Amino acid sequence: VGYENISVGVVNLLLSDSFYNIHRRHIQWLILGLGLAVALVIVAGIHVIMHFILSRPLEEFSKGLYEIAEGDYSTRLLPVPHSDLNSSVQAVNRMAEHVERVVGELSQTRDFLNNVLNSMPSIMIGIDEDLRITELNRAAIHSAGIQGELYKGKSLGHVFRDLDDNIVRIIRQALAENRSISTERKCYLFGSHRFGAVTVYPLQGSSHSGAVIRVDDITDRVNLHEMMIQTEKMISVGGLGAGMAHEINNPLGGILQAAQNIERRLSEELPANREAAERHGLSMDDLHAYMEDRQISVMLAGIREAGERAAKIVQNMLQFSRRNESTMGRFPLAETLDRALELAGNDYDLKRKYDFKNVHIKREYEQDVEVYGVSTELEQVFLNLFKNAAQSFGQRTEQSVAPEIVVRSTVDAEYVTVDVIDNGPGIDGESLKRIFEPFFTTKKVGEGTGLGLAVSFFIVEDQHNGHLLVNSEPGKGTTFTVQIPAR
Repeated sequence: VGYENISVGVVNLLLSDSFYNIHRRHIQWLILGLGLAVALVIVAGIHVIMHFILSRPLEEFSKGLYEIAEGDYSTRLLPVPHSDLNSSVQAVNRMAEHVERVVGELSQTRDFLNNVLNSMPSIMIGIDEDLRITELNRAAIHSAGIQGELYKGKSLGHVFRDLDDNIVRIIRQALAENRSISTERKCYLFGSHRFGAVTVYPLQGSSHSGAVIRVDDITDRVNLHEMMIQTEKMISVGGLGAGMAHEINNPLGGILQAAQNIERRLSEELPANREAAERHGLSMDDLHAYMEDRQISVMLAGIREAGERAAKIVQNMLQFSRRNESTMGRFPLAETLDRALELAGNDYDLKRKYDFKNVHIKREYEQDVEVYGVSTELEQVFLNLFKNAAQSFGQRTEQSVAPEIVVRSTVDAEYVTVDVIDNGPGIDGESLKRIFEPFFTTKKVGEGTGLGLAVSFFIVEDQHNGHLLVNSEPGKGTTFTVQIPAR
């Protein structure tokens, strides 16, 4: 009953005119505030709706376009509820997909071309019209001795300081005439004593002017050409030597026959000699006494021995010159070594300050050892080794030790080995690395071709499946080792 009375009282108060008049202004402000609040809520809702429906997609659209423009072609725009904007999104995505595919193909092509250029042994140099470097392949970078891309924009002469001035002139000529030009000359880009083929290709149909320079190492080709020329000369000299040997044999045979006949005509054992002496009132005893007193018999013996020795030399020369007619077979090693030593024994050169006859030879090889191969070819190898050993004594500054060459053979289950050991000046380390290279020689110009050891290496290694080794130290002599497979 109490609560009901209170409620009735409150209602009556609110409905009374006095209460309404008192709080009417406050109610108006309250209604206005409520209206403003409702309006703000509506505006905020519209803003939120517009942000999620229009502003945010536009921001994502702009962000995606910026990423694509910066080169991130893998970026894809998300679809939006607006059909017009979504069409643009799909178009941009198709464009980005196409560009990504094209860029990928271009990247693969670029990587392929880079791999091709870097795999080439040729030096490849890209330059602009001012001879400033734009690109280098790996061989060119290695030749220049630089790292990274420090070469870009630098002048050609600054990076390749050993470049010949004539090559630079050819490059300028090719650029000026807009045509390819090639030349072959000594080129230090591959190291000293090397030859290069240089070709300049001006860029055609390109917005970038400049050229591509290709340099190939042709040292082996040049050396092979020189070796062919030298071989032709050697063949001619060999033919000439064989012809001369045949021609020498004729008068030499006459000398030996005449010496033999003189000895026979002076012999007491022949009756015809005694009869001829008696007819002229001569005594054979007095005649022989006179010859002994004047050493005529010794002279005749010397003529015969010298003639026989010359005949043996000619025979060795003829056998040596017939190497092309030789075939593989078994032969006594000692005979080949003896012939090579006899041929070397006739070698003398005042300019090189050596005489093989002044070299003491120690023969430490057995007579019954046989090897399988071509006798004349191995004879050529040993002759080269003996002559090189003898010639090295002329380069020795210390002459207190008598020159000596030891020729030693050993046999095992695998190889027949021949060591040629000298007590000469030895070979330095740098020369030792190149000792078997064609045309490499430590002799002065005109004293050697640098082919002897290269040919010997080829004969032993390729023709006989053996090994030719060298061991040396400066001041401690040199040992050449020839190993021929035992069969």
